[in-house]
Amino acid sequence: MNIGMRAHDVTAKNVTELAQKLQKLKIQSIQLALLKSLPDLNLAQGSFSPGLARFIRSELEQRQVHVCVLGCYINPVHPDPSERAVQLARFREHIKFAKYIGADMIGTETGSVNEDFSFHPKNHSEENYQDFLSVMHPLAEYAASLGVMLGIEGVVSHTIYSPELMKRFLDDMNMPNISVIFDPVNYLNFNNYPNQKEIFSKAFELFGDRIAAMHLKDFTVSQNSLQYALPTEGLLDYPFLMEWVKEKKPYLNLLLEEVKETDVERIRAKLFAI
Repeated sequence: MNIGMRAHDVTAKNVTELAQKLQKLKIQSIQLALLKSLPDLNLAQGSFSPGLARFIRSELEQRQVHVCVLGCYINPVHPDPSERAVQLARFREHIKFAKYIGADMIGTETGSVNEDFSFHPKNHSEENYQDFLSVMHPLAEYAASLGVMLGIEGVVSHTIYSPELMKRFLDDMNMPNISVIFDPVNYLNFNNYPNQKEIFSKAFELFGDRIAAMHLKDFTVSQNSLQYALPTEGLLDYPFLMEWVKEKKPYLNLLLEEVKETDVERIRAKLFAI
């Protein structure tokens, strides 16, 4: 298995220190959110360049670290048109320089009509879905023109909230440069978590061939809601998930989420033992 992590779960002052720490942790694949992992670079809108991207890539590759997901998690359906425009411009900038940094894809979630990404009933409306489509079409076309892949991550409280709707989105877009970042926990809530195996099976049936990366976290249940837990230390059916990965998606990028440096070795060992 190819187990990596989110780079911003590592504490580092700059890209060199980040790369050194990742090498020490024996992490070779990362999800890199530039604004979270590299605040020292002060990446204001318009400050990115091929030179900067190549510098970041060089520092990582010297330590055998590869960017499998360039994270640019915007809110594509942000209710404020001005703020939406700012976020979309930032996403387009990431598209422009993704190949210089060597990223497999650029990742984003599908957003909420609430500014803070919290659930709103309108998130699951046809109107919001069509709004999301209208935003993603030009982004995906721009990415395709530069040979860049987009990775779309569904969340049960966001615009793309179910495996069935993710499949509809992939079909409606009908573009080969769109893949799925699959986070199993993101499709679960208090009402459906007992049916997790059926939900995951449906996802694999509908778009398993389009899954390009998988997030690994876990959950417990408290006060009628799901609470974060470290991977393999909660209620998520990891044996079922890992069996599918080993059989259908060998060497899929598996990205630990919210796992701190002190826990990486232990969690990785538990995953390999499944």
